[in-house]
Amino acid sequence: MEYANIIYTVDNGIATIKLNRPKALNALNSEINADIMSAINEVKADPSVRVLIMTGSERAFAAGADVKEMAEATPRYAREFCGLAIEINNILESLPIPTIAAVGGFAFGGGCEMTLACDFRVGGSRTTLSFPEVGLGIIPGANGCARATAIVGPAKAKQLVMLTEMVPGKQAYDLGLLNWYVEGDAELNAKAAEAKKAFKAAKKAGAENLDELKAANKAAEAEAAKAEYDAIYAKAVEVAKTLMTKPGCALASAKAAINKAAIE
Repeated sequence: MEYANIIYTVDNGIATIKLNRPKALNALNSEINADIMSAINEVKADPSVRVLIMTGSERAFAAGADVKEMAEATPRYAREFCGLAIEINNILESLPIPTIAAVGGFAFGGGCEMTLACDFRVGGSRTTLSFPEVGLGIIPGANGCARATAIVGPAKAKQLVMLTEMVPGKQAYDLGLLNWYVEGDAELNAKAAEAKKAFKAAKKAGAENLDELKAANKAAEAEAAKAEYDAIYAKAVEVAKTLMTKPGCALASAKAAINKAAIE
């Protein structure tokens, strides 16, 4: 089945739900949530699927809820929206198969909550996790506080949620928010860093070829970011293949037992 806001694929027992609203940095609205839920139902109905990977793009896993849609939402609509987000994350957490979040770029708000609902998370240097909600006068609405506490403990969860900190990939890995931290292509990263440095120097000096250098900087960063995302997704697939060597019934039982212990 084809979807308007996600790309759903199954390859040798590994299902992937790729969020695909690039112009909105994969911001979560009612339509993409409905597509995600429909794809998850496909996963549940397909006995050949052994692992599910949730992912976005090199720019964003999901940049939180769609602010434009939420600004126009009625109280009833907002409750329904949050209800579906909660349901999606609860299902990701309770599926009998392992779930992996391949996190490239931003995972803010509801996007961050979705990654924490997965069993495993992979990221890189351009990955950034954040809960900005408290700064907007609300709290994470899809059980993100509870899941963050289970993963990093109450003190760090309070720091993450109450201070609305933006946590870059390496720090997220050190905190335990990421299970694996993946390096991108060293040569492309160096090229991107050099292009950025050249653009900043030219801008400071008032050079005439700023547009050319800006374009070169943007292109170099895009290439490096794509290579890093590809490495993140490849690591997720590698982990999925390793998981598939284990008996499915044992994985399901272990997941259920660990999830139960985490909330007791």
